[in-house]
Amino acid sequence: MHKRLGRTMLAAAIAAAVGLPDPASAAQGRAAGAAGGGDRPRAGQSRAQAGAPSDVDVAELQRLFDAYFVRQAQRALELDDTQFGRVLPRLRHLQDVRRRHDRERQRHITALSRLSARADGDVRGLRERLRALEDLDLRADAELRRAYEDLDRQLDVRRQARFRVFEQNMERRKLQLMLRARRGDSLSSPAARRP
Repeated sequence: MHKRLGRTMLAAAIAAAVGLPDPASAAQGRAAGAAGGGDRPRAGQSRAQAGAPSDVDVAELQRLFDAYFVRQAQRALELDDTQFGRVLPRLRHLQDVRRRHDRERQRHITALSRLSARADGDVRGLRERLRALEDLDLRADAELRRAYEDLDRQLDVRRQARFRVFEQNMERRKLQLMLRARRGDSLSSPAARRP
């Protein structure tokens, strides 16, 4: 329940930063319209408990943050629309490479956690999984390096440096939003809206 609330609040914060409608509110509105208002919560019951689709999945959060990232990148790098048109496909490719690697790595880590927790200790399975993780990291490093090189070809040296700083700042911003959502801080407060 807390995780669902956190995701919903994070989505609302990101949507507000990007200037999009709150996805949870939109989903609730669609559900109410489709059900003719018949899915109202009973007394003392929240919409989430009543089964309304207030949960925002991880893919939606990632989509919202990617939109926010792209919008801020154009500003941070001071690119006009023509310049940004050349940068955008490379920027999206870099995001895709990173996201794919993160998903695959998490799959290996989950398997390692499961295997290493077993009392019988499947040593062979652990070795294979560790080797697969190492291979994945090597491939991802090479693919990320190529993606950065491709992006850098579209940027002068000053903008390359600014992009690295921008990425770090955006990662920090994402963590701040997640922490606020988990704590249940008001995301409409001035502190929550601060970039």
